[in-house]
Amino acid sequence: MIGKIKNIILWVLVIAYFPVLSAFVSKSKKQVVCADMRVVVSDSIDAGFVNSKQIRKLVLKKYPDILGNKIESIGCHEIEDYIKQHAAIDDCEAYYTVGGRLNVELSQRKPMCRVFSGYTSYYIDEEGEKMPLFNNYTAHVLIVSGHVNVLDSLNEVLELARYINKNEFWNAQIEQIYVERNAELTLSPRVGDQIIHFGKPDDFTYKMEKLYALYTKGLHPREWNNYSEINVKFEGQIICTKR
Repeated sequence: MIGKIKNIILWVLVIAYFPVLSAFVSKSKKQVVCADMRVVVSDSIDAGFVNSKQIRKLVLKKYPDILGNKIESIGCHEIEDYIKQHAAIDDCEAYYTVGGRLNVELSQRKPMCRVFSGYTSYYIDEEGEKMPLFNNYTAHVLIVSGHVNVLDSLNEVLELARYINKNEFWNAQIEQIYVERNAELTLSPRVGDQIIHFGKPDDFTYKMEKLYALYTKGLHPREWNNYSEINVKFEGQIICTKR
């Protein structure tokens, strides 16, 4: 019985202690001063649209008084929202350490292809959204060019581009999608200088499977340059034109 009473008293003391401790920690945290800032670009090896030095400079320009002031003066969510406004940033997380250092971790948007249309050029990212060009870095991605303006929508072309990007073989093999005046597509391979007449982008999976069978089973790699044109527009057949 006495042991039971002791346990109850112990739990009462523990429960009462936590709010006091929490209040103390909260009060102590409010007194912490931001002494340093560290920026990490998690995918800097894959892309170079931004670097840690650039983002640090942007944040300190926006919030010039952040260093040397209490960490509660500028919230982490506000900093995250500001950084995410940058056209190259996909996601961002900001947090303060116990010692008062502001850590910023971010990732960049991933371009899927680059579109050349008339006098304009831009990227399309993996989410299908436009992404501007940057002076300090050029992504080596699939090119979409030609008479892009004749298309009612880029959606089907982007679906083909996404298919190419996600397929290891085609990502290494196809470097350009060209839109003809009649809205049909022509593909340009990296290996060999033949033209691949693809036709309209509808049913592109079937056409790419036919083309894959030709490259892997129908032709030896040494034979690729023997042909100037490959046509997969027509159902059930592939037409190859020798030089």
